[in-house]
Amino acid sequence: MALWTIMPTQDHDVYTVVYLLKDALRSALSDAWFFERASLPKADLKGADHAEIAAKLGRFRDRCKSLREREALMLTKLLRARVWAAELRKSAPGLQLDIDQFLEETEPCEEMKAGFLKNVQQMFHGGASLARFLSERKPETAAAQAGQPSKSSPYLVGGRKALYELRSACEVFLRQIDEEFFSPGASAAHGLETALARAQTPEEQVPLLLTDTLN
Repeated sequence: MALWTIMPTQDHDVYTVVYLLKDALRSALSDAWFFERASLPKADLKGADHAEIAAKLGRFRDRCKSLREREALMLTKLLRARVWAAELRKSAPGLQLDIDQFLEETEPCEEMKAGFLKNVQQMFHGGASLARFLSERKPETAAAQAGQPSKSSPYLVGGRKALYELRSACEVFLRQIDEEFFSPGASAAHGLETALARAQTPEEQVPLLLTDTLN
């Protein structure tokens, strides 16, 4: 991946990376907040006739697919944020420890993306089951399985990583980026604000050529 401007006397690479990184983090946070407020669907078929059963199962299937697509989208944004964070690490030595921490906390995303790819073997073992998808995201505790009330378990992204941990990693990293580049005492604050202001003004916009090798 490489970022260049068409004006050799100016270098806005770090500004472009910060802008795209923050955009990916904020977008991933939006999805995380959606899942924290969302309720998982239930297919209660007791006492229903054939037509009602078919309708309930259809709504259940559509809701599960919607959640699965939203989770895949959030995971894609987190993977994109990891790429931009690694890119920023090259030009922001003051953030290297914070970047390393973010990369470490979101590392499971690299393996979880395989769960959203078509896999014949996984389908054969029931990996495509919607009921299994829900049970992996919100596993029941032993008390709940015994019919007793239990505390709400955290939503597990990809059935592996707690949602609140990924959300916290994004929030902390965003705050660290703001302190490094946008706080009043930050050395790069004025230059970054100027570059972003130019990007928002068409007549003053600095043309950029972005070569993005992301899939």
